Amino acid sequence: MTPPHRRRRRPWTVPAAGATLSAVALGLVVTTTYAAPFAGGSPLPRVVGPVAAPAVTPSCQPWQTRQAVPSGVTLTPRVFPTDEPAAPTAPARPTSRPTARPTATTATAPKPPKVRVVCRNAPPTPFAHPAWEPESVVGGSRMAETGVLVDRPASVPAPPEVYDVSYVVADLETGEILAAKSPHAWLRPASTLKTLTALTLMPRLDPRRVVVAGQDAQDAAGSRVGILAGNRYPVSSLFDAMLMFSANDAVYALADAAGGYDATVALMNAKAEQIGAHDTLTVDPSGLDDGAQRSSAYDLALIGRDAMRLPAFRAAITKRDAVFPGGKDKQGKVWPAFHVYNINELLRHYPGAIGIKPGRTDRAQHTFVGAATRGGRTLVVTQMGSITGSWKPTAALLDWGFANADRVAPVGRLVEPGEAAAPVPAPELPALPTGGATGTGGGTGTAPPSGTGTPAPVAAPTTEATAYDRTLSLVVLAGAGVVVTAAVALLALARRRRRAA
Repeated sequence: MTPPHRRRRRPWTVPAAGATLSAVALGLVVTTTYAAPFAGGSPLPRVVGPVAAPAVTPSCQPWQTRQAVPSGVTLTPRVFPTDEPAAPTAPARPTSRPTARPTATTATAPKPPKVRVVCRNAPPTPFAHPAWEPESVVGGSRMAETGVLVDRPASVPAPPEVYDVSYVVADLETGEILAAKSPHAWLRPASTLKTLTALTLMPRLDPRRVVVAGQDAQDAAGSRVGILAGNRYPVSSLFDAMLMFSANDAVYALADAAGGYDATVALMNAKAEQIGAHDTLTVDPSGLDDGAQRSSAYDLALIGRDAMRLPAFRAAITKRDAVFPGGKDKQGKVWPAFHVYNINELLRHYPGAIGIKPGRTDRAQHTFVGAATRGGRTLVVTQMGSITGSWKPTAALLDWGFANADRVAPVGRLVEPGEAAAPVPAPELPALPTGGATGTGGGTGTAPPSGTGTPAPVAAPTTEATAYDRTLSLVVLAGAGVVVTAAVALLALARRRRRAA
């Protein structure tokens, strides 16, 4: 029998178990604390299902934008915005939870979805220009507005939705503007500027005159008819090549005949100011993207209307083909005469079309000046900044104009030559303070520039994985707290039993 004054030794397993539980709890706490935040400040994403294969990012041109194309979507040539293929919708999540979780041996992982990134032409951004006094805007105060402008009753449908950054639909005879979209936006005109070249030079040059082409004409960039330096060409043939085939070499040959490149540019700018086309600035008479060369849909309507008053211009733009003279090159080879065709597709597809001039450059994208006659009425349509070269949007705007010309109120008008002065800039308001007791911080008082429909870039990953990881970290931390509490309770119980013994 053990003497009563001798205490019973407690087993060593109790403190060992307590120490082990405490060490495990401390390890969980430390691990959770340092694993919850990522080194870069963001948690690692949770992998849910198959991982999409990384898309190869192409190198796009400055006038293009990257666009992600989901699997199953086929890109087609752009005509109308409503024809853009929509991305496939994600399948709905099941409402009931599965009874059994598939294992790695029985479940077959689906193939990761393929996403490709392509370069697509983006609508150009208009040049910045000062705000104008509404009463001084050429064509009427509403012409200073942006977006689609139309004064129609509820029974009249809205104008068709098109890709154009800017357009004007007007009556060629009365000058009434039936509908418009940002009519005074400053944009690059591309080859529609050749309409102003013809309006300026046709009254100055005898169509029977023969011009000797220079080397600058032969070396012209862009579209060319094939002029050979040192050869002789009639002015009428040069106008045909310029207006029908949009030949830049013919433009430079005509400019030489009119006094030279610089003299022609000065004459074109003076002509634009005379007819009220104050948005237009000519730098290159061919329309190529050069410097700050610009125009507007409103100005192109003025230029097109005045050019259509020239019989020689009307005759040239409606020709389907013409014979262009040949010549002899520097190697002595003789090139025979050949046919030049009209590149205006509206003439071939739209009944009643009478012109006028298409254009395209990389930075301007597609521009167009068109006209058609139906039922004794002639309409002119000008379009700028489109990403489609199809004739169908032009035809849709013309159809809408012919159907509703007598049912809508004009939103503006085309001014006559010498009638309108340049618009007056609006006074600038003083900038508001960005600090102080009443300041909200950071503002400059100017609104950000509006978008032009550029496709959105590839979307960034969502925050679902981030939220999941944070929740998981909290659960682990709570579990570690429970373990620590249990360990402390066990130690306290062991100590109490020791005292009782």
